[in-house]
Amino acid sequence: MKNYLFPSLLVVLILSLLGCQQNATKTENEKTTEDAAGFIEPESSDWVKYNKAVTKYMYYRTQAVVNNDIHLLWSHYPDLENNYDFKKGINVEKDEVESLNENFQLIDANYSIESHERMKVKTINDDEVIVLVHGGIGYLRDDFEESGGELLIEIILKRKNNEWIVVKTDEYTQPEYKEWLKKKNR
Repeated sequence: MKNYLFPSLLVVLILSLLGCQQNATKTENEKTTEDAAGFIEPESSDWVKYNKAVTKYMYYRTQAVVNNDIHLLWSHYPDLENNYDFKKGINVEKDEVESLNENFQLIDANYSIESHERMKVKTINDDEVIVLVHGGIGYLRDDFEESGGELLIEIILKRKNNEWIVVKTDEYTQPEYKEWLKKKNR
């Protein structure tokens, strides 16, 4: 009996340990899952950093719209005041402030960074990344109707003083959005 007990316990122990190992194949596949434009889902630790930077940007963006004051955003992200291009969707936050405050009074805002899909990242170098956000923004008007909708935007972040800062935004225009959908559905 003693001759069978020890080897049996040893086999059970080895099988238990093998069952606890992480599946390396899954992790490797997750790292290589890249969309057509080169964006991937960030590692958990990186996601936290990028999410904080994007959340901060979205907060100041929505506050600028609700308060009808683009300087609330630009005071935190002065680079967004430059290189404006409406046709390409570059740094167009001022247009959102003006257009949404043209015909009604806004009283509140909500945003969801990942309401349509998880945030994705393309690394340019150690100090610059592009974050792809496919979420949404909703604004509450003083008549309690809502305005807003889907948001597909590339947010360019640069590391400055060990903090990720928004230096440029590129919202997908209607033609860019349609092209993005075609590529995504292939």
